[in-house]
Amino acid sequence: MITSHGDPAMSQPLPATVPADRVALVCLHDRVEDSYAHVGEWGITAFGPDSPRASSRPLLDWLAATGCSRVAVHLDVDAVDANEGPLGLGKVPGGLTSAQVNRIVHDINGAYDVVGTTIAEFFPRDVVHVQQVLHGFPLIGG
Repeated sequence: MITSHGDPAMSQPLPATVPADRVALVCLHDRVEDSYAHVGEWGITAFGPDSPRASSRPLLDWLAATGCSRVAVHLDVDAVDANEGPLGLGKVPGGLTSAQVNRIVHDINGAYDVVGTTIAEFFPRDVVHVQQVLHGFPLIGG
Protein backbone atom coordinates (compact mmCIF):
# COMPACT_ATOMS: atom_id res chain seq x y z
CA MET A 1 0.00 0.00 0.00
CA ILE A 2 2.81 2.42 0.82
CA THR A 3 3.88 2.37 -2.86
CA SER A 4 0.28 3.10 -4.00
CA HIS A 5 -0.01 -0.38 -5.51
CA GLY A 6 -2.88 -2.55 -4.42
CA ASP A 7 -6.42 -1.86 -3.39
CA PRO A 8 -7.17 1.87 -3.93
CA ALA A 9 -9.60 1.80 -1.02
CA MET A 10 -6.60 1.09 1.20
CA SER A 11 -3.99 3.35 -0.41
CA GLN A 12 -6.09 6.44 -1.23
CA PRO A 13 -6.65 7.40 2.43
CA LEU A 14 -2.89 7.46 3.04
CA PRO A 15 -1.52 11.01 3.44
CA ALA A 16 1.44 10.12 1.20
CA THR A 17 3.00 7.22 -0.64
CA VAL A 18 6.58 6.27 -1.36
CA PRO A 19 7.89 5.58 -4.87
CA ALA A 20 8.60 1.85 -5.19
CA ASP A 21 12.22 2.52 -6.19
CA ARG A 22 12.76 3.93 -2.70
CA VAL A 23 11.61 0.74 -0.97
CA ALA A 24 13.89 -2.17 -0.11
CA LEU A 25 12.88 -5.59 1.08
CA VAL A 26 15.60 -7.13 3.23
CA CYS A 27 15.91 -10.85 3.99
CA LEU A 28 13.56 -12.43 1.49
CA HIS A 29 14.51 -15.96 2.52
CA ASP A 30 11.27 -17.75 1.66
CA ARG A 31 10.69 -16.19 -1.73
CA VAL A 32 8.76 -18.38 -4.10
CA GLU A 33 8.27 -17.55 -7.76
CA ASP A 34 4.97 -15.71 -7.47
CA SER A 35 4.89 -14.56 -3.84
CA TYR A 36 6.58 -11.26 -4.68
CA ALA A 37 5.54 -11.08 -8.31
CA HIS A 38 5.71 -7.31 -8.58
CA VAL A 39 9.01 -6.59 -6.83
CA GLY A 40 11.00 -6.22 -10.04
CA GLU A 41 8.09 -4.89 -12.07
CA TRP A 42 7.48 -2.02 -9.66
CA GLY A 43 11.19 -1.29 -9.10
CA ILE A 44 11.45 -2.44 -5.49
CA THR A 45 14.96 -3.46 -4.42
CA ALA A 46 15.26 -6.85 -2.72
CA PHE A 47 18.08 -8.20 -0.57
CA GLY A 48 18.16 -11.90 0.27
CA PRO A 49 19.40 -12.88 3.72
CA ASP A 50 22.98 -13.62 2.63
CA SER A 51 23.89 -10.03 1.80
CA PRO A 52 22.95 -8.39 5.12
CA ARG A 53 23.93 -11.45 7.16
CA ALA A 54 27.59 -10.39 7.27
CA SER A 55 27.28 -6.64 6.83
CA SER A 56 24.74 -3.84 6.63
CA ARG A 57 26.97 -2.10 4.06
CA PRO A 58 25.02 -3.18 0.92
CA LEU A 59 21.80 -1.81 2.40
CA LEU A 60 23.46 1.36 3.67
CA ASP A 61 25.04 1.89 0.23
CA TRP A 62 21.63 1.45 -1.41
CA LEU A 63 20.08 3.94 1.01
CA ALA A 64 22.85 6.44 0.27
CA ALA A 65 22.25 6.03 -3.48
CA THR A 66 18.57 6.96 -3.01
CA GLY A 67 19.55 10.30 -1.47
CA CYS A 68 17.19 9.78 1.44
CA SER A 69 17.74 11.37 4.83
CA ARG A 70 14.82 9.74 6.68
CA VAL A 71 13.96 6.05 6.87
CA ALA A 72 10.97 4.05 8.03
CA VAL A 73 11.75 0.52 9.20
CA HIS A 74 9.13 -2.20 8.84
CA LEU A 75 9.97 -5.58 10.36
CA ASP A 76 8.08 -8.72 9.51
CA VAL A 77 9.26 -10.91 12.36
CA ASP A 78 9.30 -13.96 10.11
CA ALA A 79 12.51 -12.49 8.66
CA VAL A 80 14.13 -13.90 11.81
CA ASP A 81 15.33 -17.48 11.41
CA ALA A 82 12.63 -19.80 12.77
CA ASN A 83 15.35 -22.13 14.05
CA GLU A 84 16.18 -19.42 16.57
CA GLY A 85 12.57 -19.33 17.67
CA PRO A 86 9.46 -18.98 15.54
CA LEU A 87 8.03 -15.50 15.98
CA GLY A 88 5.78 -15.09 12.98
CA LEU A 89 2.92 -16.85 11.34
CA GLY A 90 5.20 -19.23 9.47
CA LYS A 91 8.07 -21.35 10.77
CA VAL A 92 10.57 -20.57 8.03
CA PRO A 93 14.26 -21.39 8.63
CA GLY A 94 17.09 -19.55 6.96
CA GLY A 95 16.36 -15.99 8.01
CA LEU A 96 18.58 -13.58 9.85
CA THR A 97 19.43 -14.06 13.51
CA SER A 98 17.98 -11.67 16.06
CA ALA A 99 21.46 -10.20 16.50
CA GLN A 100 21.77 -9.58 12.76
CA VAL A 101 18.37 -7.87 12.57
CA ASN A 102 19.31 -5.74 15.58
CA ARG A 103 22.65 -4.79 13.99
CA ILE A 104 21.02 -3.82 10.70
CA VAL A 105 18.45 -1.60 12.40
CA HIS A 106 21.11 -0.01 14.64
CA ASP A 107 23.32 0.64 11.60
CA ILE A 108 20.42 2.29 9.78
CA ASN A 109 19.61 4.34 12.86
CA GLY A 110 23.24 5.43 13.15
CA ALA A 111 23.30 6.70 9.58
CA TYR A 112 19.76 8.03 9.07
CA ASP A 113 16.89 9.66 10.88
CA VAL A 114 14.52 6.76 11.57
CA VAL A 115 11.07 8.34 11.49
CA GLY A 116 8.88 5.25 11.75
CA THR A 117 8.97 1.66 12.88
CA THR A 118 6.39 -1.06 12.43
CA ILE A 119 6.44 -4.67 13.57
CA ALA A 120 4.28 -7.14 11.68
CA GLU A 121 3.45 -10.82 11.44
CA PHE A 122 3.99 -11.33 15.16
CA PHE A 123 1.94 -14.19 16.48
CA PRO A 124 2.95 -15.53 19.87
CA ARG A 125 1.86 -19.08 19.07
CA ASP A 126 3.73 -20.59 22.01
CA VAL A 127 2.13 -18.17 24.45
CA VAL A 128 -1.32 -18.85 22.98
CA HIS A 129 -0.72 -22.61 23.17
CA VAL A 130 0.39 -22.44 26.80
CA GLN A 131 -2.68 -20.32 27.63
CA GLN A 132 -4.91 -22.95 26.02
CA VAL A 133 -3.23 -25.75 27.93
CA LEU A 134 -3.49 -23.87 31.24
CA HIS A 135 -7.09 -22.71 30.77
CA GLY A 136 -9.03 -23.58 33.90
CA PHE A 137 -6.01 -24.61 35.95
CA PRO A 138 -6.45 -23.89 39.68
CA LEU A 139 -4.92 -20.60 40.80
CA ILE A 140 -4.48 -19.44 37.19
CA GLY A 141 -7.07 -17.01 35.88
CA GLY A 142 -9.10 -17.59 32.71
